[in-house]
Amino acid sequence: MGVGTGVGVGIGVDVATGITQSVVNGMANGIANTVAQNPTEPALAGEKKQNRTADPRAVNALVEALKDTDKGVRETAMEALVQLHDPHIFEPLITALKDSSPDVREKAAFGLGQLRDPRAIPALGGAVKDQNAGVREQAVFALGQLRAADAIDAIVPALHDSSDNVREQAAFALGQIRDARAIDPLISALKDSKENVREQAAFALGQIRNAKAVDALVIALKDANTDVRQQAAFALGQIRDARAIEGLTAALKDSNASVRQQAAFALGQIR
Repeated sequence: MGVGTGVGVGIGVDVATGITQSVVNGMANGIANTVAQNPTEPALAGEKKQNRTADPRAVNALVEALKDTDKGVRETAMEALVQLHDPHIFEPLITALKDSSPDVREKAAFGLGQLRDPRAIPALGGAVKDQNAGVREQAVFALGQLRAADAIDAIVPALHDSSDNVREQAAFALGQIRDARAIDPLISALKDSKENVREQAAFALGQIRNAKAVDALVIALKDANTDVRQQAAFALGQIRDARAIEGLTAALKDSNASVRQQAAFALGQIR
């Protein structure tokens, strides 16, 4: 993980980017290219490109193409619809979450995240239970993009998903929403068997910036995985609670230089 333009900021952004890109990898190039402009804010990247309503004729034609018997046609039509960034595609995207093709369902979930319409929460919550892990991962990501506290109840169960990628994405999504109700589930996620999930849980707790997470993050400074320790230090710097000083001071003697560097940066954040 690179440090970037500031130790704390660089580390935090790198983690979020990695999660988002893991979702995008399964998307078609057209969608992936839009996200790649700003991986941590895919919806905003699209909004900057187009803020006007699409031609209704194009929207209607693409919606009709979603009924094509060939899944490749439906997938391409869905990709094109998502790139329109038009609020009128909301209902077709909701319907497409039930398509027989996992790729169509995944793109539909992605599109709903871009629209950032909280009305999508129930449907995306259902997609979090999809039989396909890629769809579940994308649905959780989309729920995080809505930045709506009402989405938390739909995201938290995904922290126990059989796929560690989905669990990782759930932690990231909770960090995006930044609601204190996510603290206890994220603290539990710090004990996940997969280091990528633990790392993302630490990052999310830093995003929420609630002192309730300090003790758990101090313990995470001793995690077996270097990236988890580094991210725990970053999170403690974000929270800025004096109770972390002892643990961060001990982390200055970590065997890994990046962890030591992050601990030093975090100590400088505490006032």
